[in-house]
Amino acid sequence: MLYRKGDQSVYIKHVFATKVSHCLKPTITARDIDLIRHLNGLKLRYYVLVHIKSTNSNQFDLALFLDDFEAIQGIPKALVQQRAMPLSMAVHMINSILL
Repeated sequence: MLYRKGDQSVYIKHVFATKVSHCLKPTITARDIDLIRHLNGLKLRYYVLVHIKSTNSNQFDLALFLDDFEAIQGIPKALVQQRAMPLSMAVHMINSILL
């Protein structure tokens, strides 16, 4: 999804993770990689927003951002636990920091 604010734009792919094993690695297709390359050529930023299902609430109310490299390579569970935030905070980051 492309988000715009004024003359700034950022592309954010939304993915959902029901549970995190030893590594969080969203499914990135060849089409996604082509899009990343195209956006990089246009000097646009690409992030993956991973919605994580909370074991406490059983809802997708946690989230974390991955840059294009992290999304392709994956990140360890310890880093997921450090960077996970409430979904409302992720929305705030999109509106105030990324744009």
